[in-house]
Amino acid sequence: MDRNICTRCGGEMTCMGQHFLKKGAPGWHLRGDFEQDSTKNLLPVELWCCQSCQHLDFYLSGSRTRDEGSGIAQVRCPGCGILHDMDDAKCPHCGTRLY
Repeated sequence: MDRNICTRCGGEMTCMGQHFLKKGAPGWHLRGDFEQDSTKNLLPVELWCCQSCQHLDFYLSGSRTRDEGSGIAQVRCPGCGILHDMDDAKCPHCGTRLY
């Protein structure tokens, strides 16, 4: 996938720099460097914007490793036995309701 080409209209994409998405809050929030926050609750992303249709794409920045996980505790599903985030209302793998 080429980050320089918009997936929606085929226009030219421009990198808007690295921003931070706050994890664990309702909705999504872009955070600048002016605000101090715990780095374990922030997800570093590169923000790309299409010059034609203003479509936004988010890509994980290279500073995060795959082994870090989501930061949310994991529990085993009683139905299928696969680990998933503790705050899931139902298992994302088999659909078993957990609450």
